[in-house]
Amino acid sequence: MRFLVWFIRALFILLVVRMVLRLLFPPRPPQASRGPARGPTGGRAPEVVGGELVRDPQCGTYIPKTRAITVGAGDNVLYFCSDTCRDAYTLATASSR
Repeated sequence: MRFLVWFIRALFILLVVRMVLRLLFPPRPPQASRGPARGPTGGRAPEVVGGELVRDPQCGTYIPKTRAITVGAGDNVLYFCSDTCRDAYTLATASSR
């Protein structure tokens, strides 16, 4: 019985300490993640703030031109946000012909 009283007191003290620490140091909100961080030697090139945005013809999403999936060449280039949108667009245009 004595051990149980000691255990409850220890839990209470830990709870109070945790509440005080949360008041003094509030937790930071989680930051949006765009995938795994990549170093300067590999991976995708960093996006330039203020870069050109292009519109996906399938879903209407605006994406940075540097990250878009392209189809076509010259003046007939289409930009897509994902492989899924690209495939859906090509399927829809092929079936409408």
